[in-house]
Formats: sequence, structure tokens, C-alpha cells
Amino acid sequence: MTTTVHAIPTIDIAPLLTGDAAARADIARQLGEAAQTYGFMKLVGHGVPEAVIADTFSAAQDFFGQSEEAKAPYQERKTNRGFQPMFDNAKPGQKPSGQEAFSMGHPIPPEDPALLSLPFYAATPWPADVPLFRERLETCYHEMFKVGERVLEAFAVHLGAPHDFFANVSRNTYSNMRVVHYPPQEAVQHIADEGVRAHEDQGLITLLIQDMNGGLEVLGPEKDWLPVVPDERAIVLNVAKLLTRWTNGRLKSALHRVINRSGRERYSIPLFVHPNYHQVIDARDFAAGEPVRFDPIVAGDQVYKNFAGERKSWAALTS
Repeated sequence: MTTTVHAIPTIDIAPLLTGDAAARADIARQLGEAAQTYGFMKLVGHGVPEAVIADTFSAAQDFFGQSEEAKAPYQERKTNRGFQPMFDNAKPGQKPSGQEAFSMGHPIPPEDPALLSLPFYAATPWPADVPLFRERLETCYHEMFKVGERVLEAFAVHLGAPHDFFANVSRNTYSNMRVVHYPPQEAVQHIADEGVRAHEDQGLITLLIQDMNGGLEVLGPEKDWLPVVPDERAIVLNVAKLLTRWTNGRLKSALHRVINRSGRERYSIPLFVHPNYHQVIDARDFAAGEPVRFDPIVAGDQVYKNFAGERKSWAALTS
């Protein structure tokens, strides 16, 4: 009897930019198969400059290296923007996550001014006393977002839809990027068992740049935890819950967690790609003759509801 050894695949996506139609179709197939099997993959040949990544990690270290008193003024409690303090992520009855973060919104304001009244479109409270912090994060955001758009185009091809099916998704998007700091697990274990408890992301896809300290794990097909081994060349990509729902379950969002066992400070840069707030997520778009598994939802309403159940700061304001 043959035992399958599972590992998160690495895919060179450079042909999405430079290849001919056949090469792009082959990459779309590889991305789709990885999304269907694991919900996770590592992308190389993505085109994000190494210097941009290094500058963003440096900016994160500068911000999180400040005192709690210096960081606290940049917490916007109800908008998913700015500073998120340590242990803020917690579901009722569970221990919190051992991380702190800074979250920025999409740098381009929405075309529809009515969206500005919604929490996901709030302005980012940028710290003025951390040199180049905003500039470095926004540069990284734009580079990573371009990768996300190319991947969504490839997923559309794999699913048999027009290549530009997701093209309008980035208009009026409420996507956000975070820089995240995880202390060594032993430093937070008196309060938190994990850097991030097991969860699935809320949006369409997530792109993640992680440092070389490891700790990210994915629940694999055999229900065991697979490490996402750090690769300094790679951006990690995972399918999130809205895309699973939209594709009628054809693309898989996977449970994942972080436990920083390295004994060192761990940093990561996730970009959560979302559609516009009012986008209807309708599984009939990709059901392909199969029974429809999910009712239609409005993207922003669903994500807001989910966040309110997971953030202590949000729950305090919505109760």
C-alpha cells in the first residue's frame, strides 16, 4: 500500500507575466489543483522586489519595538485599521492569540463615497513618529496586490470562467494588509497557547510573506498539521472563505495556525484580498451543474459579522 506524503506545493508563477497562453493556462491548472487539494501554496517568480520585502519587515520591527504607550494611540477599535494589541483576537471560551499587529486599508479610496461610512473603508491611523512606515507598507501593499490580481485571473481560467471574471473585484475593494509580530511562544504561553489559533481567513485569497522563523501550519488532507516551510523567495497564498463559498466549494479554504516555536521574534506580512463591500457572493456563478451548496451572501456584511465575534475590541463596541 502506497502512502502519500503531503507537502505544500511551490509554484513558479513567472509565466503569468511573461509566458504565452499555453504557459499561463498550465500555471492556472497548477494553482487550481493546489487550491483544491491543500488550499495553500507557495509562489515564486512573483515579482515583488526583495528590497521592498526587507524594508517592510524593518518598518514592522521599528513599530512593534516601541512601548505599548507609544502604539496605543493608533488603535481604531471598530474599524480593523491601525494597531491591534497583543491578545485581542479571542473567541468566547477560547484563549486569545499571542500576536500584535498593525493593519492598513486599501491605499486607493473607493470611487463610491458612500462606502466611506462603512468600517472596512476607514482611514488608516498612520504613526507619524516611525520614519518611512507608511511609505514602506504602501509600497509593499501595491506590489502584493498586483500578485493577487494575477492569481485571481488564473483561478478564473482554471474554473472555466472568463479570465477577467474577477477584474471588477478590486474596484472599491476593502482589502487590507497587516504586519504582525509574534513573540516566542514561551513568552506568551501563560496567556496564549498559539500565536494564531486554527482558523480560516475571511476574504477571497490571502498572500503572506513570512520571515525564516517558521511556525505556520496547515491542516492537510489527512487531517495532520503540515508545516509551511519558510522560503525567502516565496509568497504564501491561501484560499479564503469567500472564494470557497463563491466557487461552490471547488477551491478549498484550509484551517491554519501559527505557533512560534523558534525562540525568536517572528514577523509576517499578510495581505487579505477582499471584493467590494456590496459584492454578492453567489455559488451559482461556479456551480457548473452541481448542486448549489451555499446561499448567496453580501461579502462585507458576512465578514463584519464574523470579525465582531472574534475581536475583543469589536465585541465591546457592538454588544
